[in-house]
Amino acid sequence: MISVKDAIEKIKNTTEKGSVCRININEALNHTLAKEILSPISMPPFNQSAMDGYAIHIHKDPTYALIGEIKAGDTSKFDLQPGQAIRIFTGGAVPNGANAVVKQEIVIRKDNTISISEPIKIDANIRPIGEQVQQNDLAFKKGTFLNAGAIGYLATLGLTEVEVYKKPRITIIATGNELTKPGQKLDLGKIYESNTFMLQAALKSTGFEANILTVEDDYDATRNTIQNALNKSDALILTGGISVGDYDFVSDALNEIGVQNIFYKVKQKPGKPLYYGKLNKKAIFALPGNPAAALSCFYIYVLSALNGMMGNENGGLKSIQLSLKSTYKKSPNLTHFLKGKMEGNEVEILPAQSSAMLSSFVRANCIVVAEEEKEEWNMGDTVNTLILPQ
Repeated sequence: MISVKDAIEKIKNTTEKGSVCRININEALNHTLAKEILSPISMPPFNQSAMDGYAIHIHKDPTYALIGEIKAGDTSKFDLQPGQAIRIFTGGAVPNGANAVVKQEIVIRKDNTISISEPIKIDANIRPIGEQVQQNDLAFKKGTFLNAGAIGYLATLGLTEVEVYKKPRITIIATGNELTKPGQKLDLGKIYESNTFMLQAALKSTGFEANILTVEDDYDATRNTIQNALNKSDALILTGGISVGDYDFVSDALNEIGVQNIFYKVKQKPGKPLYYGKLNKKAIFALPGNPAAALSCFYIYVLSALNGMMGNENGGLKSIQLSLKSTYKKSPNLTHFLKGKMEGNEVEILPAQSSAMLSSFVRANCIVVAEEEKEEWNMGDTVNTLILPQ
């Protein structure tokens, strides 16, 4: 059994980036760039008005002769002489000779003449060519995670395709004779299967998709289902069947298939019987069957590995320090992952922390990390807190 810190480090050190593909920017959200991008243009590509007003060629007199108009997108060309002005709108190309744009609120217009009521500085309200980026300068570093702003910036530069790391193909397998699909009659001794729904939703909320399989507690069926899934997947997430009971066949099946056991069991609560293995570049996680434990392990370990496979090394949950709203005490030698509710700079540890209970996850917006070495926390103590996707 290893520590949480060691488990995270082993996953990080064994995660390999996937292959590279070229995709349209409409499909690039939540991907990671596999290659740096130099800007094909300067942005803005011309001196641009930052507001509605008047482009002027400054001279000593506050009065200017108005000689035309430029809207955003106009291609009309003017060459302003000292004392001349052009009516201009936000985004319009500042004409040659203009050395300031005057906001319309300080301008008095009469026929084809304007008067300016305040002093104007050279280059006021003009966005110069290349203010955001110069042509051939670095626009994106390799490894940049493409959020909505990045997609917009790519389009701003006129780019339609980018090279990214492929998202991993993921399969979720739920194991257990006790599982019944929601909507069916629930017989004595059976429970509704929730882990695949839960994990698929967690994957979707973080930008991934997955295929879903279920298998009963039978060795041959378990082995064959895992083998077939691995043939079609880059990452495999199993739930249940990883403990040491008479009907837990996942570990033996993985060994027979040739999966390298990187670690099994972590000094944590919930989710101690966590398995992580590798088969070539494929990542295999076997999570506990209890749903709250499975979801905690997904957020702490699986999510980081999946992001690492697509080049996003910082794609796990974001960590912040918050003040604890209550006391908490535990035994040493185990890290506790506690569902929490954060408000402002404080965090509350929620009730119903059992590994079998999902009700606290309904309210939770974070996970409080109670480190292995420490036993007791007082109200107001600072705790490491992981923010859950919402």
